[in-house]
Amino acid sequence: MLGAYQTFLMVVEHETVSAAAEVLHTTQPTVTRQIQQLERTLGTTLFDRVGKRLILTRAGAKVYDTARELLQTQTRLLDALSELTDPEQGTVRLGSGLTPCIYLLPNVIANYAAKHPAVRFHIVTGSSKEVSERLMRREIDLAFVTTPPADRDLFTTVPLWRDELCVVVAPSHPQAGARCSVREMAEMPLVLMRSDSGLRQIVDKKLGARQEGLRAVVETDSLEAISRFVQAGLGMAVLPKSAVADDVAQGRLAMVTLTDATLGARTITALTRRSSGLPAVTAAFVQFLMTLTQA
Repeated sequence: MLGAYQTFLMVVEHETVSAAAEVLHTTQPTVTRQIQQLERTLGTTLFDRVGKRLILTRAGAKVYDTARELLQTQTRLLDALSELTDPEQGTVRLGSGLTPCIYLLPNVIANYAAKHPAVRFHIVTGSSKEVSERLMRREIDLAFVTTPPADRDLFTTVPLWRDELCVVVAPSHPQAGARCSVREMAEMPLVLMRSDSGLRQIVDKKLGARQEGLRAVVETDSLEAISRFVQAGLGMAVLPKSAVADDVAQGRLAMVTLTDATLGARTITALTRRSSGLPAVTAAFVQFLMTLTQA
């Protein structure tokens, strides 16, 4: 049927059967037969014959508009299907927490895009829980998380980066460049992530937060905001080194050394669904990520 619509469009746009046959690399009788068959199928006359020219009827004009839409839809569908099998074109749809999205992915994606110029990236951000849920709803095909979901059987996981945690303060803070104990830090004003975040849970555990809680001057869901509040002198904070490296190097933040504990690190992990295969363009990007991990 779509072939008949294609023939019909060529006849309309070239006004004669002979011209359409030449464009389609077929014979005039074949073109005539397809138009007649289409008219029988639709139960209406598509053309008025004026000499050798074919003029669209009112019904033919409606069929022409619909036929164009059908063929355009077919083209889009074929393009979308080719993205599933062609690793060199298409869109990688991924979700990420803010830490990897801001501090790690830009260089990685820029490196990949330079070698694969036809590949595009569509990125959404959110907490580890939010992007994991988007992954299960098939809104994205790849997720970067710092806190893997509890039900790991649903996902394939690839650990990518180990992001060390550190204590930072404003350069004017009394503890800037100094050493302190966990107990001392727990009693100081702190700038913290919100209570449901993975980073906050690490901080609460490491600092031995009791029922009365830590001295949170500010709580927020943004690492960048925490850095700015600390720079303003509001308190101490625990942040990933990737998020503070530039600020420490530029003198906007100062490090504090804990004397009796190590904060450890967060592992940034790539997640994909176990239940379905990846589009080729996403699978190729995941393979690239694995080579970075191995290196």
